[in-house]
Amino acid sequence: MSLKTKIILTFSVLMAVLVLIMSRVGYYSVREIYLDQLSDQTSRLARLIAGELNPKYLPFLESGGGDSLAAAYYSETLKTRAKSILLADAFIFNRDFEILVQSASGTAAGGSDPRLRLNRSEIHGLQAGESAASLPFKGGDGEWYLWGFYRLDDAHWLGIQESAARLAKVEALSRTFWGIGIAGLLVTILCGWLLARAIARPVERLVQFSQLLGKGNFSAALPQGIRGELAILANALDKMRAGLAQHHREKEMLLAQIAHEIRNPLGGIELLAGLVKEDLQRHPGWPGTEYLEKIQQEIGGLKALITAYLNFSRPAAAQPEWIAVQEMVEEVRSFCRAGLQEKKLSLSYSGEDAQIHFDRQHLRQILINLVSNSIEALGEGGSIAISAWQNGPRTLMAVSDDGPGIPPGHRESVFEPFFTTRSNGAGLGLAICKKLCWENGAEICLEDKAGKGSTFTIRKSVN
Repeated sequence: MSLKTKIILTFSVLMAVLVLIMSRVGYYSVREIYLDQLSDQTSRLARLIAGELNPKYLPFLESGGGDSLAAAYYSETLKTRAKSILLADAFIFNRDFEILVQSASGTAAGGSDPRLRLNRSEIHGLQAGESAASLPFKGGDGEWYLWGFYRLDDAHWLGIQESAARLAKVEALSRTFWGIGIAGLLVTILCGWLLARAIARPVERLVQFSQLLGKGNFSAALPQGIRGELAILANALDKMRAGLAQHHREKEMLLAQIAHEIRNPLGGIELLAGLVKEDLQRHPGWPGTEYLEKIQQEIGGLKALITAYLNFSRPAAAQPEWIAVQEMVEEVRSFCRAGLQEKKLSLSYSGEDAQIHFDRQHLRQILINLVSNSIEALGEGGSIAISAWQNGPRTLMAVSDDGPGIPPGHRESVFEPFFTTRSNGAGLGLAICKKLCWENGAEICLEDKAGKGSTFTIRKSVN
């Protein structure tokens, strides 16, 4: 998972949870405030109406006795008060929740409303002169209501039914708050994406810069527009680049100087050995001629090794041009003819029309190194194949052989300088190939199956 994705997910999840919690808390807070106010209002109305009722007639109220004078008195009083303050209903009920008298005509005296029993504990828990309110409920007409209760005496309670129509609007706020939460979530995701982009983009640019340094491109420019704490990291990377570049230059200069210092006396030794050999050859039978030949061979090997060091440390700058790969393969075939004939090896080519944008001398040296490695690895009668083809915007070249391949433990190290599995090798052939490819904006990789040969592939983007 990328840094940008992690930032977006973390930021979005945290903010989404926060937004959703705030939206739900906001809804429930509004709902509770409204219900608290409505409950307090209902309780006050119950106390107000109860204060206008004369409790001395309560003992004369009997179940089903709706025609008594007491019932008429209480009924008229309740109807008047309910109408004046716009109550849905007002009624008096007993311990058994039987409605003895009421202002509305919904339930006959002596009947009961089962919903009253749901508030049994609150009703029976009231002391004389105390009031309370029920939870909101929906009436038969689908509207929201709230009951208020007031204890008149030990056996009688006043009940009022207050409209809670605004609760429906509060419930509608739930959808509004859900909408706010979803909108907040979308805004959060957008902000998370923008934040991740702002953080990840300079980090990605610094990573790309460090990768260029890892590949030895010490001339890469430091990414611009990086601010804050990341600017400190960018400056540290730039200082590291300068230090590495200086160290690399010093190493190349030192290696070149050593090579030149060794090459000069070797040239003199080679010249003197040649003169001595010529003198000896004028006098047949004199000993020492074969020793001088061995000295000249060793000097030639040392000069070739020094040349390899120089080519690796300070290769000539690339001057790319369009090269017909088939022509280059023929040059390499001519150069390696002696080795191919000695082991009776075949060298084939496929991809006649392929061209590659490369420095001619660099490409020639790369192919000679790869073919020479294959010649040394192959037994008598083996085969080497060179192919080239286009793959979209890239030109690819492959040098394959049917030799024993490279052991798995060595595959990661074959391009490292001075790594070799041969007793007489300098370990610079493949390292030089890699460096020359880099000089030309190309890359080289090994595709190997132990025991089934090796394939080195060069990939070069078309300019």
